[in-house]
Formats: sequence, structure tokens, C-alpha cells
Amino acid sequence: MTIYDAIISIMAEALALSNAVLAHWVSMPANATGPLDPNITLTETGTDLVSYMVSSAVHSSDIMCVILDALF
Repeated sequence: MTIYDAIISIMAEALALSNAVLAHWVSMPANATGPLDPNITLTETGTDLVSYMVSSAVHSSDIMCVILDALF
């Protein structure tokens, strides 16, 4: 296997993995016109992920506020 074959294989696996992940997180109807189509919705798993990311951002902001308040 040449380096080019290896790069193509890795890129193909990354594309297949991202397709599977997005298919698990996003519900995209067949008639969707693009990524900003309002008919595209999150699946339950995607909603849980977004909720986790939001709560993590809020907790990190609180931690940063406490740290900066303690420093100054």
C-alpha cells in the first residue's frame, strides 16, 4: 500500500464515520434543500448532546467567573 492509498483509505473511513455520526444525531428528510432547511431536526441523541454541551458551557463559565473573582 502506497502513502496515497493510505491517505485515501483514511479519508474514506473518516467520511463514513462522520456520515454515520450525523445520521445518528440529525434527522434529515429526503426533500431537504440544504443545511439551513428548517425541516432538518435533531434526533433524541442529538438533542441530548446539545443539552450536554450547553450545560458544560454554563458550568465552565461559572468556574471561570469564580477563578477570576478569586484572582482579582
